[in-house]
Amino acid sequence: MTHTSANRPAVLVVLHDVDDNLNELAAPLAEAGLRIVMWDVQRDPDGAPTVDELSQFGGIVSLGAYASVRDEEKHPWMAHEKRLLARALDLEMPVLGLCFGSQLLAAAGGAAFRTSPKSEYGWTRVRLTDDAASDPVIAPLAHTSDDGRIAAFHYHDDSHELPDGAVLLGETDGIIEAYRLGSAAWGLQFHLEVGLATQLAWIAGSRQHFARAGVNPTEQEERSHEQWRHYRDQAHAVGTAFAAEVLRYTRGS
Repeated sequence: MTHTSANRPAVLVVLHDVDDNLNELAAPLAEAGLRIVMWDVQRDPDGAPTVDELSQFGGIVSLGAYASVRDEEKHPWMAHEKRLLARALDLEMPVLGLCFGSQLLAAAGGAAFRTSPKSEYGWTRVRLTDDAASDPVIAPLAHTSDDGRIAAFHYHDDSHELPDGAVLLGETDGIIEAYRLGSAAWGLQFHLEVGLATQLAWIAGSRQHFARAGVNPTEQEERSHEQWRHYRDQAHAVGTAFAAEVLRYTRGS
């Protein structure tokens, strides 16, 4: 199978759970002329490209998951995805990991797993580092912040150490929120891809998780209504920047 052509590079999007899809990042990738190729690890386990077939793609987006990186032995797809991410790092192929995807990318880069110092559910403030402002993918977030912090939507209990050689781009009270690994791989602990409809569905379906984390779900719903448009615009800007990296990679420039 061939997923790329001279004028339409493909991005491999790894879907782990049906309720966390590409959401707000789909449009900027498509607008850039990229073909989005989905691998659904649960419902199409045989649909994964081999490590050798990865060269047919111009980038990878790894989405969130209910699975934990520490449970690799329970999920046959996880070891293969980690091999794909490790190969992408070797190739300096653009990669964007979101929440679980960020954790698995860190693991592929040799970082140790750790439980998050604090479970994060709903909206929190992420402090961007000085390096974020000049980063080719994360800079749009820094440019929309007046005080060096952004509001970000979370849904996680796990975290990870910073991979060797990685550049920290964002943190919250000791939690690694954003980093760049190598020249072309980025991890975001927060769900930049998740739009208003999905945010509200997650809150409605997980009120007990929010309450256990000391977060009022009703207040989170209100914040989602207040933030959705700005957050959507941020996702679009980061998606556009990532698409530009994919195009640059496929053109060999």
